[in-house]
Amino acid sequence: MVHGNPPAFLMFLGTIWSYALFLIRPIFMLVSAKFREREQGVIRQNDWKRMPSDFLSVCIHASSLGEFEQARPIIEGMKKRNPNIDVTVTFFSPSGYRIRHAYECADRVLYLPIDSSKNAASFLHRINPDVLLFIRYEFWLNYLLEARKQAIPVYVINATFPRSRIWKLFPWLLRSILELFSGIYAVNSNEKDAFKALHSNVIIHDGNDTRIDRIHEQVSAITSNTSMIGELLPGIEKHSMPCIVLGSSWREDEAVFLSAISLIDEPLRLIIVPHEPTFEHCTSLNESLPNSILLSECNEDIGNQHIIVDSIGNLLAIYAIADAAFIGGGFGAGVHSCAEPAGYEIPLAAGPFISRSPDAGILHQMGALEIIGNVHDAARWLKAICAGIMGNAGEASKEYIQSRRGMTEIILRDIIGLND
Repeated sequence: MVHGNPPAFLMFLGTIWSYALFLIRPIFMLVSAKFREREQGVIRQNDWKRMPSDFLSVCIHASSLGEFEQARPIIEGMKKRNPNIDVTVTFFSPSGYRIRHAYECADRVLYLPIDSSKNAASFLHRINPDVLLFIRYEFWLNYLLEARKQAIPVYVINATFPRSRIWKLFPWLLRSILELFSGIYAVNSNEKDAFKALHSNVIIHDGNDTRIDRIHEQVSAITSNTSMIGELLPGIEKHSMPCIVLGSSWREDEAVFLSAISLIDEPLRLIIVPHEPTFEHCTSLNESLPNSILLSECNEDIGNQHIIVDSIGNLLAIYAIADAAFIGGGFGAGVHSCAEPAGYEIPLAAGPFISRSPDAGILHQMGALEIIGNVHDAARWLKAICAGIMGNAGEASKEYIQSRRGMTEIILRDIIGLND
């Protein structure tokens, strides 16, 4: 790790950015309840300071829950091998902090104060980490500058190349910021190539998503627990008919499939897991889909009924019973995570908007994921699943997961210094 003052023009830019945050913070405090919530949390933790220790101290920043899930295998791997390692987890998002503020594998969970020079200096002095990890796309300029001054190694894990227009206009600026990192571990080879095209001096590692390791671990635990599905879906028989799960579905996804099943004669079961399972939405789905039942009403007499999941937190387990999965969001802002159902080695499908998901793009290229553009595409896909002719897609899902395992081990070995 290089120690000393960073380039002067970056220091100047960091100062300008600090003044800009000072000016816009009151506006966000006025208009955003979430921002007020996180800033109040920052104030409550301002008097806290980590006591000096002889043990390694690691600070990991996750913007929100998605990034936290990528950090989780690293955190749990560290604690499993050396419980004395001190782990600080920081969030930007109140939603992530609310859900994980009591995370048992972290010594503390905090908000990361906004990226001003003063905040960065104060926070890093109070935490005093030996290494700082950012997850995915977090490039906090003043924290990077302060870490350089304090000789704290900083890495970005599961990195995706920043594609904002500003970086296209000023690639030299992005290159200079990236060179503040000690190393970048790209989430896949496409992202690595994008980073390398900048010709920066920072080391770019070809990597995979650490979340794959956790998915594999969770899927293995679920599939080995034969009673779990029976408790979650009482009375259901896995092989009584083809079962297709619509995971994290939105209204647009559901409308396509409700129309599609009216076009086919083959017997099948839909299990619809809405992204937002409100009472009104689930009741409406129940009324719109003939021969369906709410999960909360399931008993030993499910028979051949479709199921509407009117609760949260069980999607990963529900995928265990699926012969195929459609992942929602692809008819709107973008498809949700495709790696979880891929862990079950089944055929996948999604709506057309998959560009924001590296998983989805690669799964599509490999033949694991079908793109559904309309009702007729959905009907053809459902017929293919019912006919049992999608085995190659399931094999491609298996290959995607198996070939990408092991990134957590690399991070623990190369950065933390822990060997299996």
